Amino acid sequence: MTRTERTYYLITCLYRLSWSALGPTYALFLLGRGLDILQVDLVLAVYLITTCLFEVPTGALADVFGRKRSFVLSCLIRALAFGLYFFSTRFTEFLFAEFIDALGTTLATGAFDAWGIDGMRAEGDQRPADRVFARANMFGQTAAIAGGFGAAQLAERDLSLPWLVGASGFLVCALAGAVLMRERRAPQPARAWARADAYRSVGATLRDSLASVRAMPVMRGLCGLGALVAFAAVPAFQMWQPRLQALAGQGPWLLGWVWVLINLALIAGSAMIPAVVRRWGRARALAFAFGWRALALGIAALTTRFMPAMIGFVLQEGARGFNDPIEQAWMNEYATPTQRATILSVGAMAFTFGGAAGLVCLGWVARETSIAQAWLVSAVLYAVTIPGFLAIGRAARRYEPVRVSEALRASG
Repeated sequence: MTRTERTYYLITCLYRLSWSALGPTYALFLLGRGLDILQVDLVLAVYLITTCLFEVPTGALADVFGRKRSFVLSCLIRALAFGLYFFSTRFTEFLFAEFIDALGTTLATGAFDAWGIDGMRAEGDQRPADRVFARANMFGQTAAIAGGFGAAQLAERDLSLPWLVGASGFLVCALAGAVLMRERRAPQPARAWARADAYRSVGATLRDSLASVRAMPVMRGLCGLGALVAFAAVPAFQMWQPRLQALAGQGPWLLGWVWVLINLALIAGSAMIPAVVRRWGRARALAFAFGWRALALGIAALTTRFMPAMIGFVLQEGARGFNDPIEQAWMNEYATPTQRATILSVGAMAFTFGGAAGLVCLGWVARETSIAQAWLVSAVLYAVTIPGFLAIGRAARRYEPVRVSEALRASG
């Protein structure tokens, strides 16, 4: 295991530990401050719309100015945003805090993964990225269990306390990144840029990365399906706390235990990746995962009892732990080292755009009908993605020889 890989796992754990403090109680906190379910979704929609707009530009900034700088700044900005949340009481204040948090998130999205993969490659590790992302997901979810469960117990006293826990965690994560991350960057043609030259470099990186995504069928497909998945998945996850609390009639302490089960399911899903992908390939593995998610969430939507609803939701989250690292690794394979952060941000932008649209549409469905009805729509959309992933698999088999040839030429 390389030094970069060890550092990547450690900082992944610290980062997950920080934001997971909100995992079991985020929606309950906003509902407790007087918002309705649609307003709760609109707050998160602002976050996703902001990240959608800034994902690619901040990815280009990371490629030009440095992934380490981008990640450390991200942690500091997110700590500020969590502090603002702690003091907020009105809908507009929550919108502003979400906007700040989104800006911080975009500085890390793409940049941190690109730093990790390129650092490992520079240290001689040429193994497939699926293994790294699956292992990082398992370590990160273990940290998320501790963060979410502990914060949920604090929330029994005050639903705002988890925000302070998260802010403190991001400050620690920023310090760890500043001390431990070592960046290996390709030499730039002119180290002492003028400011205008730097911004032109950002623009060129952005333009070239978008052209790369458009030119590759696999990446186009992953971005398109990513948007559809996010439309279904983001609002479904946003609503699990009020849905399960209403069925159980209990407080945050119980949701803390549900949070533990969710993350254990995510870890189990990630642990299955190497064996299943080796046997079935990525496309069929993803098709199976989304069939599983459709069935499990559909059961959770149709039941009126806490236990089957909880089990169904937890099982579909386990499938998310399986499909997320596979998609992440697939995108990385088709990203060049000089544009990796920007290209990964294009995929993240597609996801956030779909998530924001889903929050508005399915948030309205939940307010006008019920959360169960919104979950049922999400389950149907999961099923719709199955033939799409199979089609991407066929495109990957056709495109693979061309991609490998181009990669060899680029490497000299």
